[in-house]
Amino acid sequence: MTNRSEATTIPAHRDAPRVSVVVAMFERLERSVACAQSLAGQSIDEAEIIFVDDGSEDGTPEAVEAVAERSRIPMRVVRNERNLGANASRNRGVSLAAAPLVAFLDSDCEAAPDWLERLVEPFESDPRLGAGSGLVEDACVGNIWELAFSGTHRLPRPGPCSRITSCNLCVRRALMPAGAWDETRPTRSDGGRPDTAISARCDEEGLNLAIRAAGWGVEAIPAARVRHFHPYSRRSLLRQAWFGGCSAAEIVHRYRLGPRRDLGPILLAWVSLVLVLLIAPFTTWWFVLLPAAMAGLAIAAIAWNELANKGKTVGGLLRATPALFVYYHVRLAGFLVRRWRLRLGGGGVERLDRARLATGLPAPPEPGE
Repeated sequence: MTNRSEATTIPAHRDAPRVSVVVAMFERLERSVACAQSLAGQSIDEAEIIFVDDGSEDGTPEAVEAVAERSRIPMRVVRNERNLGANASRNRGVSLAAAPLVAFLDSDCEAAPDWLERLVEPFESDPRLGAGSGLVEDACVGNIWELAFSGTHRLPRPGPCSRITSCNLCVRRALMPAGAWDETRPTRSDGGRPDTAISARCDEEGLNLAIRAAGWGVEAIPAARVRHFHPYSRRSLLRQAWFGGCSAAEIVHRYRLGPRRDLGPILLAWVSLVLVLLIAPFTTWWFVLLPAAMAGLAIAAIAWNELANKGKTVGGLLRATPALFVYYHVRLAGFLVRRWRLRLGGGGVERLDRARLATGLPAPPEPGE
């Protein structure tokens, strides 16, 4: 007999679910309840929802269990005996999933009523689609720090894309073996509880690369919408920028990737400035225009990304400019410091051959099969 403190389940459908939803949660009582309520109201049939509580001590699992008892869609809560981190919790949820598709939603997100239906539709029409991410709309934009971060997880255009986002994602179950979510980069190195205020740790990058290496398609599905409720202050955003930069350096090192496109133009601008300062006495005056040109390119690249990809308005971009200037420079500093340490042999990040990431994963069906 299952102990209620371990799992709460309502009777399942007679048929196997089309999709399993996995939500890792940790001490976000109000937000987790709102997330559960949005999932309980989904329009889809034949789904199951699995909440994995990561050692909360604020009543979060009990509050979500109360929602589960009233849910039309089968919903259960399982609990980790101790805090293991978001990725370990996701991996546990995947191990319990019964459907051929597994969707992921963060506990600080609320899904639109048709979110799940829209998210799985492309998989049922395209047997070669391995993963897809929906549209993430930031609900917290009350200050310039929140405005600066807004749109970071946004994939606005439908069709093939180069990345996925873990807070609004669907993946074929067959493409997620045990430990598919990378657990090798804890936020803290002292053994303490992870800092849940820090995200953008590139949790999904290894999974994305493995799916692509196996030959499967990856798409953006903006019709599948969720709202992301994550407030930021100056301090929390700059911590996010620093650790996000450190994580980006680990990803580049681990998977032998090229330069980060969001940081490269800024670095080139500063390198050109230092170069000019060193050789200015020995060259012509027009050479000093090089740093200005590089800075202009960096500003243009960031502005285009913020407007076209992250969905900011011109007014919003101008308002967020001071915060964005600080954010990108702190992120660059974190990247360079961590990259330097990794090049010196520190950090304990294993290097992997991307060609071997697909080992053990099934190949997509041939066209027409």
